[in-house]
Amino acid sequence: MSVTTPQGSGTPVFTLKQAGKKLTGTYKGYFGEAPVTGTVKGKDVEMQYTMRGALTIYKGKVDGNKMSGTIDLGGQATGTFDGTKE
Repeated sequence: MSVTTPQGSGTPVFTLKQAGKKLTGTYKGYFGEAPVTGTVKGKDVEMQYTMRGALTIYKGKVDGNKMSGTIDLGGQATGTFDGTKE
């Protein structure tokens, strides 16, 4: 993923598994690692994880092997993301 926030940009790695509409996996980035949960409904994707007591939510669209959208950083800030499946 490529992430842009008011605090700067980063390239966290998400390892995700989809079973039907359910997503599970892990986030690994600047602040450490965390379990990820989420859903895929049609082209809509939503995933979230909690780190240091703050819930981070990614919401976006899937287009083939790419996804992009917005991030809510624990209600403290927002950002955007773009990702490509490896």
